[in-house]
Amino acid sequence: MTPSVHPTFTPRLLSARAEVPGVRLFRFASPPGFAFKPGQFVMFHFADDPKTWRAYSVCSAPARAAEYFEVAVGMVGAFSDRLGAIAPGAEDGLVARGPFGRWVYDGAPEHAVLVSGGTGLTPFRAMALLKAESGASAGRLTVCCSARTPELLLFRSEYSDWLKAGVNVVARITRPDESTKSWRGPVGRWSAPDVAAIAANPNAVYYLCGPNKMVTDLREGLQASGVAPEKIRTEKWGDYSDLF
Repeated sequence: MTPSVHPTFTPRLLSARAEVPGVRLFRFASPPGFAFKPGQFVMFHFADDPKTWRAYSVCSAPARAAEYFEVAVGMVGAFSDRLGAIAPGAEDGLVARGPFGRWVYDGAPEHAVLVSGGTGLTPFRAMALLKAESGASAGRLTVCCSARTPELLLFRSEYSDWLKAGVNVVARITRPDESTKSWRGPVGRWSAPDVAAIAANPNAVYYLCGPNKMVTDLREGLQASGVAPEKIRTEKWGDYSDLF
C-alpha cells in the first residue's frame, strides 16, 4: 500500500545502534511540526525505489517528537540493510511520510495491558515513555513482553526505568535451553490465562502486538474468557518467528 495523505519529508539520520542481535534502533531528526501518538507508525521508502515502502512504529518519547523520533528495525532484508548503511548526518535518498494509524494509546484507560512477542514491543516503548511523562495522570500500564532468549528482549536495559515510572514489566522467554539456565523469569509463549492473571482487572484494556498467530490466539482466548471485543486492540506484524 502506498500512502497518499500525509506530505513526505526527508529524514536525516542522527544516530543508529544495535539494540539486540538483529535489531537496530534508528534516531532521525524530526521535520517541522512533527508529533505522534504512541502506537502510530511512519512509512519509509528510497527515492529511487518509490514503490517499496516499509512501515515502522515510532518508539521514542512523545515529548521529544519536535526534536527527534526513533524506530527499531529488524535487519531482515535488502531494505533494512540499505537503511543500516546510512551514515549519521546523512539522508541518502530516504523519504518518509506519517505518522499514520489509529491503534494508539493516550493514557486514558484505567488499566492498559500491553502484550508483545519479539519486535512487537516496539510501539509499547513509546507507550511506556508516555506513562513516564504523564505520571499519575495516566492510567495503570502493564507491559508483557517476550523473546526467544533474554539477549533478544528489546529495550531490556530500560525496564528498571519503566518500573520507576510506574510501569509494571513482565518479561518471559519462549525457547529456554542450556544457555538460558540462569533465567529466573517465566518461560513459554503468552497465553490468554497468563495475561488475564497478570491484569487481574475486569476493566483492563488489552493491546496485542506481534506475530499473527500470537495475536490471533490471544484475542480469541481473551474473548472466550469473557473479555469484550472492544477491550482488545490488535496490531499484527506478520511472522517474526526469528525473534519470538
